[in-house]
Amino acid sequence: MKPEKLFIFNLDTGDVIDVLFNPTEYTVEESNSWEEQARQRQKPELQFTSQSLKKVSLELFFDTYEQKIDVRTHTNKIARLLVVSEDDGDGARPPVIELNWGPADPDTTNGIFPFVCVLDSVSQKFTLFSDTGMPVRATLNVAFTEYTLPIEEAKRKPRRGSFPARTHTVTAGETLDRIAAALWKAPHLWRRIAEANDIDNPRLIQSGQVLVVPAIE
Repeated sequence: MKPEKLFIFNLDTGDVIDVLFNPTEYTVEESNSWEEQARQRQKPELQFTSQSLKKVSLELFFDTYEQKIDVRTHTNKIARLLVVSEDDGDGARPPVIELNWGPADPDTTNGIFPFVCVLDSVSQKFTLFSDTGMPVRATLNVAFTEYTLPIEEAKRKPRRGSFPARTHTVTAGETLDRIAAALWKAPHLWRRIAEANDIDNPRLIQSGQVLVVPAIE
């Protein structure tokens, strides 16, 4: 069975960005903030003030040498996640995204993913070029910060609407979260499909398998 691929889901537009190769490692950073409160003739008292947002950083590898195409066709999709969009009523900002790396088993957790966040920074390093100077290999160091939807922004968000029940035929490489992303623009709801089809292990769905997709609002 092929390993599930990390992908980036743009929660604002519904676009899916695939990576060519899974990262070999990632770093999760969490921290708390404490302040010293002065006390007369005694050591300061340490007082908790806040909890930081979670941060995830990883390295992504892209290679298009065999395909003879510009590797920037892939890397620029990630770099554009730093671009500030026009004000649509929520305030001008870069898109909110979700990192997904395969659905977790129902009775376990695969850690940080899915991770709702924004792209903090991206560093692109190009290491191989065609005879014409076209880059065909790149390494990206990317950093993401957890995003929590402000209360007022959440109140203004329109409802996505209703989706009637239907069937879906699995194609090669598809996972339940990708199907939920494609049909509902909500990859985190993949368990609804698993439950409707009595799937205990979401990693074992097969190409050609017909799934019942439940109605959802």
